[in-house]
Formats: sequence, C-alpha cells, structure tokens
Amino acid sequence: MEAEFWHQRWQSSRIGFHRQQVNPQLSRFWPQLPLLQQTEVLVPLCGKSRDMHWLAARGHTVAGFELSPLAVQDFFTEAGLAPELEQSGHYRCRHAGRIRLYEGDFFQADSLARRFDAAYDRAALIALPEPMRVAYADLLARLLNPGATLLLITVDYAPVQQQSPPFAVSEADVRRLFESHFTVERLGRIEEGPSNPGVASGERQFFDELCFVLHRK
Repeated sequence: MEAEFWHQRWQSSRIGFHRQQVNPQLSRFWPQLPLLQQTEVLVPLCGKSRDMHWLAARGHTVAGFELSPLAVQDFFTEAGLAPELEQSGHYRCRHAGRIRLYEGDFFQADSLARRFDAAYDRAALIALPEPMRVAYADLLARLLNPGATLLLITVDYAPVQQQSPPFAVSEADVRRLFESHFTVERLGRIEEGPSNPGVASGERQFFDELCFVLHRK
C-alpha cells in the first residue's frame, strides 16, 4: 500500500489490526524456538504492538520498523516511556530500555547495514498487497543471517477479498514466497469461526490465523 494510506489510517485511528493482548501464537510457540534470550528481534511494520513488550520482557532486544510517527509515539507514551531520539540513516530512531523503533520505510532497511538472528511478523506480510510481497520476502532474506529464525503469523480466509488489508496469505503463498531462502514449517492454526464478524455475517466461509516458523538457509 502507499505510505499515505497508512498515515491516514493512523491519523483517523482506523487501526483494527492493533491488538490489546499479546498474540496467543507468539506466547505459545516463541518459547519453543532455539533462540538465546538476548537475541535481537527484528519486527517489521511493527505499529505499536504490545508483542514487542512481551519479547523485551523475555530478555530480547527489539528493533521495530514503523512508517507512522503516530504509532511510534503512541507505543512509548502508552508504556509510560520517555525514549531518546536520534537520526540513524534514513530513519528517526526512538529507543528506551530494550526497544528501538526506526521510524520510516522498512524497505530502506538495507541502508542500515544491520543483520539479525531472529524476526517476528504478525501483521506485516498480511498488510502488503501481492505485488509487494516478493520484495518483502527478499528483503527479509537479506536482513536475516544464515540460521536465523522467523516466527510468521498470517491470516487465510475465503472467499478471498484483496482490496484492503489484512490480505489472505495461505500456507501455499508462504511457501512460494520464502522457500527459496528459508525452510518453512507450519506450527499452528487458529480457526476463528463464528467469533469472526465476517464469518458470523456469512460474508466469509472461514477465517483462520496461521503460524509458521522459518529458518534462514
């Protein structure tokens, strides 16, 4: 999506993708991953996700990338944190405690010449229309060191409606995008069923949340 689309969503508080609770698949599967406690975790298109606090509380440092300055400001304000501000390449970077948020276009992350051993994506891939997903997967492959671990969460639903996020990204889509650079294993599926408004209204036949672990080859 164009940058202005996301700026407008945050300015008008149309952020239904934001969750007040930690993602249950993160809390279930992350502790099972072969990661050192202090490993730095890359979080693309992070918004103001509370999942980052969960990761930091478990000893990780977090490097989040977010386009919207409102999301970055809200993240620290809601946590009662007063971050330091610095310029880092193309990015305005705010950091406090174990968390560092880079404000700007994630697709310029190569310019920082940084590499990571872990990453977490709950709402990044599903926010991107299909033409942008290959570039996103290729960028993650460049940013993650060999052996790095990525926990990826997507949604899959039918009938597929691809006009606005969250976009449906099936297991077949994940494998097509990532298997050239990563091994891919599906860990879990949450079937929302009637609890999903689209399913309850009859608009959708199903709406599932999928969780994968990917390892950089």
